[in-house]
Amino acid sequence: MRMMPDAEVLVIGGGPAGAVCALALSRLGRDVVLCEAAAFPRDHIGICLSPGVISQLDFLGVQHILDHSAHQIGLPIERRWESTSFTPTPIKALLVDRGQFDSDMLAMATANRVRVLQPAMVLSFSRAAEGWVADVGTSTGIRQVRAAFLVDARGRSSGHRDRRRRGTPTVAVHGEWQGEVRRAVRISAADASWTWAAPTGRRKRVAVAFTNPGLLRRMKGSLDERYRSLLEDADAIEPGLELATPPRVCDATPYIAEGDQDGLLRIGDADAALDPLSSSGVQAAIQSALCAGPVINTLLTESADHAAANEYWSYRRISRSETHQTWASHRYAEAYAARRTSFWHSRATASSTATSSSATNPPLPSPGQVLRMSEKVTFVEAPCLVDNLVVRVKSLMHPNIGEPVAYFDGVSLGPMMRALSAGIAASEVVSLWSQSGSPEKAMALLGWCWQHEIAVAV
Repeated sequence: MRMMPDAEVLVIGGGPAGAVCALALSRLGRDVVLCEAAAFPRDHIGICLSPGVISQLDFLGVQHILDHSAHQIGLPIERRWESTSFTPTPIKALLVDRGQFDSDMLAMATANRVRVLQPAMVLSFSRAAEGWVADVGTSTGIRQVRAAFLVDARGRSSGHRDRRRRGTPTVAVHGEWQGEVRRAVRISAADASWTWAAPTGRRKRVAVAFTNPGLLRRMKGSLDERYRSLLEDADAIEPGLELATPPRVCDATPYIAEGDQDGLLRIGDADAALDPLSSSGVQAAIQSALCAGPVINTLLTESADHAAANEYWSYRRISRSETHQTWASHRYAEAYAARRTSFWHSRATASSTATSSSATNPPLPSPGQVLRMSEKVTFVEAPCLVDNLVVRVKSLMHPNIGEPVAYFDGVSLGPMMRALSAGIAASEVVSLWSQSGSPEKAMALLGWCWQHEIAVAV
């Protein structure tokens, strides 16, 4: 067994989460080894990227990878959700070839000094005196990699089994079709399922049906026949197309991992899988990786606040999962209003969300309006990201914002709030706050405080 040079961080998995985490850590000066079991480009079902991914790639400086001809930008979307007929949506789809996308993302990590072993499967890993030891199977035999920190980015295939379900059990049945395909993404609701179909090539189309595992088992016929029946109910495939690949089934139930270990973080789907309706799996995976980078950097810095880093990570991962689950529940509720079946009822939000005054976007106060800080405002020392480390910072709390906030558009809120400690005209607040930034930032901060009832009228 040959030894590999030690690394500070070993990342297992070279998908979007693993590649971005490795890239972020390398840019922070950390020595990173990444192991990916598959050779790229690998087969992967085509996916739509949510708009937030473009901003993430721009932040990383790698947005140019979307220029590849394998990706399709600006595809129309047809939706049959609250009604019984398809209607176009104002939003256009960005459909990427995941094989090409993943290859390009991993290449970006390699270009930033990440040592990539591929194909290289991590056969096992265990705690060592000062970190971890992993046995890695490669084409030339088994190698051993030692690292101070371990990142599990293997997606749903992660060997970790301690997961808490965060939604109704769901399976996805998918296959590829060929023929004269429509150049449009189609999202369709049926009584006991919903489907997503999109062109993946000039004469190819992928179609995925989501339903209950129990319902799929009770349906009659072969898997091929049951798959076709689900697509027919949703009117997802146009006439004349032929099924080019046998349909396959995979678990699509949202979950979040439990059982934390010191020196190990799970990111992306290895940590938390979203409801497929959110269509934000890649965005959430990249967001998870970007959050993990500074957290790991803090945990590897001896003098840093490790407890704050762990608290910050725990809160962010749970908040991210709950936000997406709430969004999906509301979209399911929209379909349930048109299809009163148990399939939709079990997925819809259980209670309506009351509209508070903080959600109505009230107009800004007049310049002469006297303001003060709400009595509901408190200040706490909360974990916050500052200069790529997690530190505790004085942060503002209010029932209408849900979590501590330390900065607004880069401006520390603590000093800004002193102006509201006593009655002061809105115009004077803007003038004072403009000294710490621009008048535009001062107006935006006032609008935020007024909307969330942090600043109230005297």
